Amino acid sequence: MTLEQTILDYLKAVDSSLEKLSEYSEGKISGLPSWVLDTRQITIGVTEDSEGIVIKVTPDDKLDQDVVAILTVKSTEEINNIISPMEYGGPLLNREPEDSFLLFADMSIVDAENPLAVPVLDNRFLIGWGRKKGFFDIFNITKAKKEAIGLWNSAVEGTKKPQSFIQETRSVFAKLQAIVKLKAFRERRIHRFINDYHRLLLPSHKRCLYEKRLYLGEQMRETDFILEREEGLPPILIELESPVHKILTKTNDLTAAANHARKQISEWVSFIEKDPIRNASGENSFLIGPKERLVVIGRGLENTARLIDTKFDGVTFWTYSMLLEEAKTRWNNHIASQYKLLGLEKVKPF
Repeated sequence: MTLEQTILDYLKAVDSSLEKLSEYSEGKISGLPSWVLDTRQITIGVTEDSEGIVIKVTPDDKLDQDVVAILTVKSTEEINNIISPMEYGGPLLNREPEDSFLLFADMSIVDAENPLAVPVLDNRFLIGWGRKKGFFDIFNITKAKKEAIGLWNSAVEGTKKPQSFIQETRSVFAKLQAIVKLKAFRERRIHRFINDYHRLLLPSHKRCLYEKRLYLGEQMRETDFILEREEGLPPILIELESPVHKILTKTNDLTAAANHARKQISEWVSFIEKDPIRNASGENSFLIGPKERLVVIGRGLENTARLIDTKFDGVTFWTYSMLLEEAKTRWNNHIASQYKLLGLEKVKPF
């Protein structure tokens, strides 16, 4: 098997194993390394005799699929060009022990005493080097599955070193951006991930109701998210649709999927207003009165201006990309205000 196919099969096996392991625990995905469950740029350097191998795997959300480039390396300098910012200081790779292959991943340096610290170093990659035999010994399907189990247990049990708030939030943003492109992560799995990080990802709110049931007569509907906002702001009802659907047709009308979501969220409002005793009493009395309606569907930012400026029968539409950009902007502004309060130089971490 070729070097290219070997690494592609290995990464696919790690991803598919993590997809299965993470079912119903999607929030833990943010604790996984950057190079899994994402699209990746893969660079493989090979010595002229094909015995020495160096590899760098870097997540790249701009790609639709993994991309592999294979280069010939003739010097230590060319090896370092591939693995930068790391440096290789050993003999030329084909002189390493035959079965050796070293791996390094996701290197970072943070100020442990500053919870708002912007990492001094935050490199996201999987890097390795050694001999061809060692490469094929490490990158096989069986070891991929074992690696996935180890990575998942570390993420679930929190055995990794504590990260700064900035690092953790960056991980959440990166993983949301990644999983909305994966076939194994559709609607409900994405819903659960967002629910685990609703304070980071959803518009500012005091309380988040997830999968709240609404009643009207003998009928029942289950919402995706309802946000209780700060005093004076109306609650937001949020319907999450599949990221594979489009919002607009070529003539800038709503697609069938978008129309379905709009009608569904309007039905929730109808249930609340027609049966307030069961749906909007007690601690849920904030649902009495005006309500904002938000549908999140599809990907991309190309229609951002039109969607921000337009409400379709009182319903606002965002893509998942817009949801993520809004979250980044909100947290950038929030952290900037904290830095200003403490007399620190303004930062923009996201």
